[in-house]
Amino acid sequence: MIRAYKHSDFSEIENIYNLSKKDEFAGESFDVAVTPLSKDQQMLALFHTSDVYVYEKKSIVGFVGVKDNYISWLFVHPDYRNQNVGKKLASHILSTLKGEVTLNVAGSNVIAIALYKKLGFEVVKEFSGKYQGNQIVVFKMANKTIHYKAAGARCINSKNL
Repeated sequence: MIRAYKHSDFSEIENIYNLSKKDEFAGESFDVAVTPLSKDQQMLALFHTSDVYVYEKKSIVGFVGVKDNYISWLFVHPDYRNQNVGKKLASHILSTLKGEVTLNVAGSNVIAIALYKKLGFEVVKEFSGKYQGNQIVVFKMANKTIHYKAAGARCINSKNL
């Protein structure tokens, strides 16, 4: 079940973030030291200014956040990957938005990029960024979705109109 985030969900969200953050940069040539979400002021500020939704089974197994039409978060607990949790969360967000939806993703995060491409996103810009003092390639991806049916996985893009 996907539902809106409640303040009481934070410890489960932080656990998923802490377990998953390192995987986001697994394709890079450097080791990532994960700063817990509650201790990372920049990430915490972004979290608190995003609309966050959780995917809950018996416990929370993933979460997604959006700020305006920018997907700011999409993390799935490692034990629940390859079970369409990320796809369902992203589809839920896309079903609530109109117009161009964007996100940034590490260019080395091939698993996330493949998911976003399945959902109709395309790389629209490549730029250099830094993470923990290390240079990384970042892709800005966009989905020009006008309407997205979360249940049917059929995306109607402006290119199709």
